[in-house]
Amino acid sequence: MLAQNVAAEVRRAISRGEFSPGQKLNEVALAERFGVSRNTLREAFAMLTSEGLCERLPNRGVFLATPSPEFVTDTYRARAAIEPAALLWGEHLDIERLTLLNEEAREAIAQNDDDLVSAINQAFHHVVLSAMGSKTLGDTMDQLDAFLRLATLPIVQHQPTFHRQFIDVNEHLVELLLEERRQEASDYLQESLEDQGRMVNELIAKINNGEPI
Repeated sequence: MLAQNVAAEVRRAISRGEFSPGQKLNEVALAERFGVSRNTLREAFAMLTSEGLCERLPNRGVFLATPSPEFVTDTYRARAAIEPAALLWGEHLDIERLTLLNEEAREAIAQNDDDLVSAINQAFHHVVLSAMGSKTLGDTMDQLDAFLRLATLPIVQHQPTFHRQFIDVNEHLVELLLEERRQEASDYLQESLEDQGRMVNELIAKINNGEPI
């Protein structure tokens, strides 16, 4: 159980952008940070490696993964399956909270605080999924967040305002939900997430080829 908690904390740290794709994870520093033994930390690393978030290189240590185009596509497809379902069938959909998050996002944009915009966008989608009332899905979303943070970090480094465009999507979702058009909201979110997956892969390819984005 302790190793699972540590793995969850590492995922959250990745989601907050504390680590970069391909970065080596320092066992001593992380064991001290989480107050656990190195054996416990290694158990957590093994869990993260089995998920594809990390890779262990013999005689070198544990490194964060660099997501492949196939991995990005798969991750967005997973989100496009579970989040629209939450909009359509979730019994605990907190539209008031979603509305407040959109207001906070606009304030963050006005203040040019793009780190906060990214965090609020992430929180918005967690609130959407929480409508299902499922801890398992919540844990899955933490894992997907970590994958996508690794994938989009190079884009954000080139284009800091990258996440602002998604606030428009979130606002339209709330408009549909307030009008009790949940099926349309679900369909719109599914299409949006699939489009985002294609866009992220296209931008990463441009960066890797040295093209401007």
